[in-house]
Parts: sequence; C-alpha cells; structure tokens
Amino acid sequence: MLRFIAYVLSNALGIWASARLVAGVHFFGNWKWLILAGAVLGLINFLIKPIIKIIATPLIWITLGLFTIVINVLMLYLLAKIVGALVIDSWIAAFWAVILISAINFLASSMIREGE
Repeated sequence: MLRFIAYVLSNALGIWASARLVAGVHFFGNWKWLILAGAVLGLINFLIKPIIKIIATPLIWITLGLFTIVINVLMLYLLAKIVGALVIDSWIAAFWAVILISAINFLASSMIREGE
C-alpha cells in the first residue's frame, strides 16, 4: 500500500512539474485534484497501458521501443480527457510532459527500490 501511495505522489509531482515547466501543459486545480490526477494516471498505466502495449507489440519491435513514447503520450491525453483540470495544447507539449513525468517516476521508483 505504501508503494502505491508513493507512485501516486510521484505521478502527481510529475504532473505538477510538467504543468510548471512545459509550455502547453496547464493544470487548473488544487492539490486534491493533483492527487486525483496522479491516482487516475496510475490506474490508466496499470489497467489500459498493458493492453495497448500488447496490441502495439509489432510497432514497438519495429521502432526498437520508441513507440512506447507514443503510447505514453496517448495515456496522458486520456488522463487529460478524464481529469478536466489538466489541459494539453499540443503533441509536442504532451511529449515533453511524458519525458518529465517518466523521469520523475524513474527517480521515485529507484528510491523506493533502494529503501526496501
């Protein structure tokens, strides 16, 4: 349970950082909406993303894994549709937001694994 909370918080931190640092990503909400967006992103990544990755396996192989970035951008757009407080203006903004969120999640997960 503690690991799930840490992932939700790292998702929320990534969304907040991308809204602050990436032009074209806007978040209109308070910290409660931010935690909700982090939880919804975690659920999307847990439930929907594996199905999409199985369907897109040939494209992932052909592009040597780079197509997973496109899948992550699509998951972020899905989050923006579900959580109205997140607005993404363009694909380029979504791309840079995904890169930033992924980096923050990577750092958080590496700290969680070291702490075990």
